[in-house]
Amino acid sequence: MSTRKAATQEPTVSLLSHFTRALTRSFSLGVDKEGYTHHYYQPADAVVVHCCRELEHYQPLDGRPLSHWHQYVAQKRGWKSMGQLAHAGLRIDARQKGAQA
Repeated sequence: MSTRKAATQEPTVSLLSHFTRALTRSFSLGVDKEGYTHHYYQPADAVVVHCCRELEHYQPLDGRPLSHWHQYVAQKRGWKSMGQLAHAGLRIDARQKGAQA
C-alpha cells in the first residue's frame, strides 16, 4: 500500500497566458540599419530608441498603433533585424488598440 500523498492541484498559468502578459508590458521591436535598438514599453505606450547605453529618442505613441512606428522606421532607416517577439507584439498592440496591423 502506498503512503505517498497525492499531488495538490495548484492553479497554473498557461505558457501562452504568460507570454501574452509579457508582450503587453515590453518587448524589443528590433535593430534598425543604423544600429539603434527600438524597444516598446506598453505601460507608457512609448518606444525607446537607444544605442549601447545611450538614449537616442523617446517617442510616446499616444494611442497610435505601434505598427505606425514600425513602418516609419522601415521607410526612414530600414530594419537590420527584428526582435524575437516583435511580430506577435505588433499583432497584440493592434488588437488592443483596435487598429489594423
